[in-house]
Order: sequence, then structure tokens, then C-alpha cells
Amino acid sequence: MDVHERPIDYLTEAEVRKLVAGAKQSRNPERDRLLIFMLFRHGYRESEAIMARRDWIDLNKAVIWVERLKKGMSRYHPIAGDELRMIRKYLRTRDDDLPWLFISERMQQLSDRSVRVIVKNGAAAAGLRHVHPHMLRHSCGFYLTEQGQNQRVIQDYLGHASAESTALYTRVSAKAFAGLWR
Repeated sequence: MDVHERPIDYLTEAEVRKLVAGAKQSRNPERDRLLIFMLFRHGYRESEAIMARRDWIDLNKAVIWVERLKKGMSRYHPIAGDELRMIRKYLRTRDDDLPWLFISERMQQLSDRSVRVIVKNGAAAAGLRHVHPHMLRHSCGFYLTEQGQNQRVIQDYLGHASAESTALYTRVSAKAFAGLWR
């Protein structure tokens, strides 16, 4: 690693599952578990997650509109069965007509500070240290790399305008070198 580069902080899939499970102990476990899961599954930035709207989810088609910030490419993402069940379970706890997907106990749009606290508390309950919301975005990129997805697919999925941003994930994955020597 070049001395000017910093390692990317990420969690493994098993650590993400522990983090999601850690959120079961919160005052709003369905919301917090879903938030943490979606930060990972969709590679959301915390600001993107809190602006997500309920009407961006189509439960019948199992897709969600992911609005990217920072000049990123917005697009629909599929919603897999485990996430679909979490969304439905969370939405059943809601009896309001507020547009945002994630709301506070005061019935307002969740703040970025609240997202950081939710992730920090979930991490503490799971016995994980130094976890922050953006780490889940990195975890998404690293996970997709480990699954063998090509750099262009990961770039589009994370909404990166530049391939240089996506290249960081392929550089940290030893799996990228698998099969070079036989």
C-alpha cells in the first residue's frame, strides 16, 4: 500500500449481520435494523438513506429507487426477499402518512446524526468497534467485489460517477488476484 493511501474500512457480511442483529436492542428495532441493512445492501450514504421516501419502494415489483447525491447516478435497485420482509415488517409499525422511509420518534425525517447514533449503538450491542455509517457503503462495494462482480457493475450500483472511486474496492480484495497462478 502506498504511504499516501489509507485502508478502506469495511465490515464482512458476517459482521454486518451481527450489526443488524445488534439493532434489535434499540427502542425502534424494526426501523434501525432496516436502516443498517439498507446502508449496506444499497451502499447508501447516510444522507441518501435519510432522504429515501416510502413511495420510492415498489413492493409488488420488489424494487427501490436509490437517489444518489454528490453527482452520482441514481437508479432502481432490486429488493431481495430478506430485505423485502424487513421493509414490510417495518412499514407495519408505521401509522403515519409521512413521505420519508425513515422517521424519528418525533415523527420527523431522521437526521444524519441519528443515523450515526443508530449505527454506533448497534455496533456496541454487537461488540463491534469503530463502526460508522459510511463503512457500510464500503462494505457493500467490498462484498460485491468478493462476489466477483465486475468494476463497472459495482460503479453503477454504488452510483459512482468515476471509475476511480470504484477501483478502491478491487484493490483491497485479494480475490481479485485469485487464479493468476495455476
